[in-house]
Amino acid sequence: MSTISDRILDRIDFSSIFSQLRKVNARKVGVQLPDGLKFYAAELTEIFEKEGFEVIVSGKGSYGACDMDLELLDHCDYLLHFAHTPILRIDRVIYVPYQVDYPLEPFYQVKIPEKSIALIATAQYAWKLQEVKAVLEKKGYEVELKTGKELKYPGEVLGCNYTALQDVKADAVLFVGDGLFHPIGAAIYTGKKVYRLSPLSNEFEEVNVERFIRKRMAAIVKAMDGRKCGIIVSTKPGQKRERLALELKRRAKEKGLSCFVILTDEISAEKIYNFRADFLVNTACPRISYDDAEAFHVPVLTPQEFQIVLGERSFEDYAMDEIFRFRSPSPSTP
Repeated sequence: MSTISDRILDRIDFSSIFSQLRKVNARKVGVQLPDGLKFYAAELTEIFEKEGFEVIVSGKGSYGACDMDLELLDHCDYLLHFAHTPILRIDRVIYVPYQVDYPLEPFYQVKIPEKSIALIATAQYAWKLQEVKAVLEKKGYEVELKTGKELKYPGEVLGCNYTALQDVKADAVLFVGDGLFHPIGAAIYTGKKVYRLSPLSNEFEEVNVERFIRKRMAAIVKAMDGRKCGIIVSTKPGQKRERLALELKRRAKEKGLSCFVILTDEISAEKIYNFRADFLVNTACPRISYDDAEAFHVPVLTPQEFQIVLGERSFEDYAMDEIFRFRSPSPSTP
């Protein structure tokens, strides 16, 4: 009888990993896991050790494909980054996808009033969207399924990359997966009605963005009263936007604000607390602004929200932060 760990680890293609490591004569491997897979670090280590590999597991967080523990490469031959699809091309790093298998039956039952739908999901669910598309088309829906910039699977979205929905023609969007963060982002990005279906729990709902927008607008309005701001830059390879931070600082100083740049790896309320600022601008992972804002003692804005404070963008033109656009040069239009 299989255990929970067996069922979880069965979703990983170990034979492919072993083959890739042996081709490059790697013997000592670093393993970076998201929180959900850290429970199985011992089992993963045993699997690799049985194949003759020595393993070091990263103790750092892994919050996305952009969150790479490159320090681990100083201690091993290769780094295995689990559960995300590639968005960075870094020497001696192998991305190891983690796919959630899920039933198609809920899609036969789903009822969406709009007859043209765009499909999206996070990487763990997106690998199966072609099959979902076929089911919905059998039900008479017209389905859009496009691959976003820098992303692997058709329909795949990140919290900072919704280009799978760029120029979408469908009347509505169906997000496949868990949580509300990504479907809320999709609703703001497209301005269209978004539905969420979790095929594992069979939860189905229309996504409401009003509460999210109210909270973000309140943070922006509070920041408008401030005169001193700290601009946060992450050292994480997929999140570092130093040029954008310096450009925002320049613009802010032109408007009479006092600004300073904070460079850090992990960003938390505790680490930032002793900096005296009326508000913060976060150029790292947007989820810090959206999901963790209440933990901070001052408002934490995205670059686009900071543009509203500076008078460069209207409230009506509110936009999500697409971090992938500014890992390389020109920060002129966040």
